[in-house]
Amino acid sequence: MLEKNNVNQRVMLTKRLIHEALLKMLKTKNINKIYIRELCEVAGINRTTFYNHYGSQYDVLNEIADTYIQSTSFTVINDMAAGKSIHECLTGVLQYMKDNLEFAKLLLDLDNYNLLTHITASLPKFDHMVIKHLPEDMDLEKKNAIASYVQYGTVRLLKEWILSDCLKSPEEEAQLILYIAGRTIGN
Repeated sequence: MLEKNNVNQRVMLTKRLIHEALLKMLKTKNINKIYIRELCEVAGINRTTFYNHYGSQYDVLNEIADTYIQSTSFTVINDMAAGKSIHECLTGVLQYMKDNLEFAKLLLDLDNYNLLTHITASLPKFDHMVIKHLPEDMDLEKKNAIASYVQYGTVRLLKEWILSDCLKSPEEEAQLILYIAGRTIGN
């Protein structure tokens, strides 16, 4: 058992070194211009070790981004299930995004990562949350269209908020998002 814990700690350390190296490099280079050899040098590991965990620099970025998205998006769903208001949940997530603004901006650089695709793939429950607030007698196709509209619109508002360096407070941005979503769902 002790040996397994040591292996897990080594894997976690290696991945952390790779993550940190990639994030450091992304501050000055596009992901398309980052080579594994270079990434390994910055991380202080050899290429064999890298390839034991990842196939490419894109795999590393996807893992980092997926972790970030889970830390934000799934928090809303879990907190709502625990009885918190959607405003409180969304404000908490927006505060997390604001606190990690540099990384959020990095993800929004479309040359590095398609944030919208990953958010929509990571949030199948989001559609269900929107749909359950729509009238029961509404056509399913219309419900799905409204859910997509709310989801994509929310992501767009978040993108603009992040790129503006979060000029509005997380509370104000949450209020705006919920107002627009509520108007869309209510009509």
